[in-house]
Amino acid sequence: MTSFAEHSKIAPEFERLLPLIPRSDTTNFGLKEYRDVLDNLATYPNTLYQGPKDCEVTETKVSIRDGTLIPVRVYTPNEAARAAAGDQLPSILFHFHGGGWIGGTVDFGHPHCLWFASHNVVVVNVDYRFCPENPYNTPQDDCYGVYRNIHHAAVNKESPSLKMWGIPEFDTEKVYMYGTSAGAQIATACAIIDIESNRAGVIKGLFLHGSPAVDPHLFPAEKISSDQGHSFIQNKDAPFVNALDIDRYTAWRNSPPEADIYFSPLVALGDEELKQFPKVYHEAYGMDVLRDGHLLFAERMKELGVDSRVQIHSGYAHCMFSTGWGLEGAKVALGQLEEAARWMGVF
Repeated sequence: MTSFAEHSKIAPEFERLLPLIPRSDTTNFGLKEYRDVLDNLATYPNTLYQGPKDCEVTETKVSIRDGTLIPVRVYTPNEAARAAAGDQLPSILFHFHGGGWIGGTVDFGHPHCLWFASHNVVVVNVDYRFCPENPYNTPQDDCYGVYRNIHHAAVNKESPSLKMWGIPEFDTEKVYMYGTSAGAQIATACAIIDIESNRAGVIKGLFLHGSPAVDPHLFPAEKISSDQGHSFIQNKDAPFVNALDIDRYTAWRNSPPEADIYFSPLVALGDEELKQFPKVYHEAYGMDVLRDGHLLFAERMKELGVDSRVQIHSGYAHCMFSTGWGLEGAKVALGQLEEAARWMGVF
C-alpha cells in the first residue's frame, strides 16, 4: 500500500490566486450549466499566454470510418521552425482536450499546440463529439478514427487527402498523443485500441495530463494506506473539479456498469496489453480527486516495465497548468514538458 496525501498541501501561489478567480457552485448545475462553464474556460486565463506564433493554424474536417466529418484544428510548423530543426520531417501529435466527455473546445489546449508546433511538430487538435448525446465510446472512437485516417493517408502517400486536410508531410514513425483529463482517457484508449488492432508501436508516446485511469466507483481503495483516505475522499471538495463534478461527468458518459478497459485501465486492463504501451509522460496534480488513480496507474506501468516518467504538481488543482499559464508553477511545468518531449523523441 502507498499514500500520496502529502501532495495535497496547497501551493502558496495557488492559495493566493484562489480568491481572485470567480468560482461556480456546481451543486445545482445541470448539463447546460457545466457546458457554459467549460466554454468560458477557453477564454480565461489562456489570455495570459497565447504561446509562440511560428506556425500556421487552419480549421478543417477529417472523415472517420462511418463517414462522419470530425472538425480538427491543424498546426503546421512554419519555415523558421523547420529550419531550426534542421529541415528534418516533423513528428505528428494528436491533441485531445478535456471537458468531462460532455464539453470543452479545441481552444483548451491551443497554447500547448502552438508550443509543440514551434518545435517542428505537426499538431492535430481534435474536436470530438460529446456524451450523453452520443455513446460513451464516441469521443475515443472519433479521435482514434482521425488518427488512423491521417496516418493511413501519410503512409500510403495519399497526397490529395493530406492536402485537403492541410497536413504537410510528416514522419510516420513519430506519432504521439496528448490528452488532458477526459482527453487523457481518450489518448490512453487510442493506445489500447491500437494494441487490440495489432498495430502496436505506431503510437510512439503518450502525454497523460490529469488522467482518470479508473472509474471512481471502481477505485481500489485497499491500495492506499493514508488515514485521510484516497484522493476521491481527500480532495472531494477541491477547487474547480470536485468529487461531485466527477460523479456527474461519469454519469453523463454513461459508462458500462462493469470495469471498462478504456476508462478503468488501472483495474481492467491486462498486463500483457499494458506491457505493449509506448513511452508515457504522466502529469498528476496534488489537489486532484483523480490523483491517486493516475499515480497508481503510473506505478503499475513501471512495475511492468513500461518506459514512463511521472511529474506530480504538488499543491495544485486538477489540470491547472492546462489553463493557468500565468502561474510560476505552469512555467516550471512547461520546462518539464520540454524535457519529457525530448526524452520521448518528439523533437
